[in-house]
Amino acid sequence: MKEIWVIKRDGKIERFSRDKVLRSLLRVGLSESEAWEVLTELEKILPEMTTTRYIHRVIKNILSYQHPHAKHRYTLKQAIMKLGPEGYPFEKYFAKLLETQGYRVRTNIIFEGRCVSHEVDVVAEKNDKRYMVECKYHNSQGIYTGIKVALYVKARLEDLSEYFDNAWLATNTKFSEEAIQYVQCVGMKATAWSYPPGEALEDLVEKTRLYPLTILDDIPRRFRVKLLKAGMVTLRDFVSAQPRRLAEITGLSEHDIEVLQKKGRIVLEK
Repeated sequence: MKEIWVIKRDGKIERFSRDKVLRSLLRVGLSESEAWEVLTELEKILPEMTTTRYIHRVIKNILSYQHPHAKHRYTLKQAIMKLGPEGYPFEKYFAKLLETQGYRVRTNIIFEGRCVSHEVDVVAEKNDKRYMVECKYHNSQGIYTGIKVALYVKARLEDLSEYFDNAWLATNTKFSEEAIQYVQCVGMKATAWSYPPGEALEDLVEKTRLYPLTILDDIPRRFRVKLLKAGMVTLRDFVSAQPRRLAEITGLSEHDIEVLQKKGRIVLEK
């Protein structure tokens, strides 16, 4: 078997990991035998030196004709990035994820601090604890949420300490090592794409199956933007809405809406 090397998005080079690919395929609902079939086909296609981006593209293409329902879930990370370009829909989406975990939430609330006023992205309450949630959204991969952001959130919490018990930093990409070290040191809650293990953003989405609207890439971009602006950020909201209302928002026909809703239900049910 040929040895494959991968250039990651940060420029680092590492040996191709079969285990990583298999885990990602099992996570999107493939059986073990199906995952191995995709992996075998992938390895036939990959050159000896490749990139993370190319690997994802090939896997997506294989899934599109072998397991189309899994293709959507495999592109979850990219789908969340399509919630932009502004960060407002991601704030709404993360608030909905917190609701599934039993939190009472409010979004975009202004508080008067000891020194200045602050607009808080999400106010989350559970078990007599109130959290000031700061959402940091990025619309491209390879961008880390770093120590400066964590320090900024901690400073805001200090100014709003009469209102909140703790801060919560959430991002759709990754934290830098320094940022992780800091939030652990000060006891700040934090959620990123792959942090903390078992309760990361990707874990929350898969556990709740609360997929973003943008995971259904059959919706053309111009119509998707209209839906997001109307506050429809989850696929579940889209498939349960009245076709007439969606037609009014997007300008699509009710028939086209019903076709899209059927595709959305397939993603949710698999």
